[in-house]
Amino acid sequence: MSFGAALKQARETQGLTTQDVALRTKIRGDYLRALEEGNTSLLPERTFARSYLQRYARELNLDPAPLLAEFDRSVPAEASQALRGPAVRSAATGAATPAAAGGGGLNPALITGVVTALIVLGAGGYYAYSAFLKPAPVVTGTPAPAAADPTPAPVVTVRLSVSSVPSGAQVYLDNRDLGVTPVRSFPVDARRNAQLRVEFAGRTPLKQTVDLSRSRNLRAQLNPGGKASTLTDLVTKQTTGTPASRPAATTPASGAKPATSAPKPTTPAAKPAQPVTVTFAGASWTRVTDSSGRVLYEGTPPAGSVKGFPKGVTIRTGNAGAVKVSVNGAAPASLGQAGQVVTRQF
Repeated sequence: MSFGAALKQARETQGLTTQDVALRTKIRGDYLRALEEGNTSLLPERTFARSYLQRYARELNLDPAPLLAEFDRSVPAEASQALRGPAVRSAATGAATPAAAGGGGLNPALITGVVTALIVLGAGGYYAYSAFLKPAPVVTGTPAPAAADPTPAPVVTVRLSVSSVPSGAQVYLDNRDLGVTPVRSFPVDARRNAQLRVEFAGRTPLKQTVDLSRSRNLRAQLNPGGKASTLTDLVTKQTTGTPASRPAATTPASGAKPATSAPKPTTPAAKPAQPVTVTFAGASWTRVTDSSGRVLYEGTPPAGSVKGFPKGVTIRTGNAGAVKVSVNGAAPASLGQAGQVVTRQF
């Protein structure tokens, strides 16, 4: 499968349009379509085209290495320079050959003058042509986003874990739905300022800017009655939020000691209570919605993850061979073959 077909299949599997990806990656939509169609003539110079391909693949949770290798085979780095050199050389030598061949019976002084004039004109034309072409690479490479591409290219991935009191809260990161708590080791791009939002019906939603330059393990205390909710870093034990909400964060249900063990009892207790258990044997983008179409979970969990859901859910996955489902404690069964896109209801 070509790199363009792989990009298009992954985007359509995740239910995204090229406009959606353009808004996320800040890459022009016509460049994204050109990458999917493999139409390299519509792309900017090769360095920036490779950077766009790498960023596009990472946004779709694809491994960019094989796609870049396929791109390099399709667009070798030496191609444009190898074609340009002989053309210039043949133009320079071809101009002199006919003049020399056709002047056998003419005055030698006249021949010398004609050849000299042709060489001078040819050299002048060549330098003028070179001077005319020089601005072209500058125009292509000067836009600010393109010049900044080499900096974000080596994207660092960190892991985000979010639990909540009570559990089962909806988690959003920069308006991206990460599913319901507990969210464990969700892979995200490292960045300083990310907007975390945790919501639960009847509780005060938590909205806070978090530093994701490193992996984080956070717990949201969602308070009722209009009290401000708080966020605790389970590694440093630091709690942020308004003072009014801090007493609720130190109650026996969510105080310092239970905070350490809260994720452990929540996960084992939730799995047997949910009739539909989903086990991820490998990486696979998956979306789970309830009977009303509300998204309960969407993302690519790490291998070995186990998630529980109520009956009546619809599961759509892009790699059915890596996803196993158990209903009411029955033996887990694979949703399909490796790489197969499947949608099933349980």
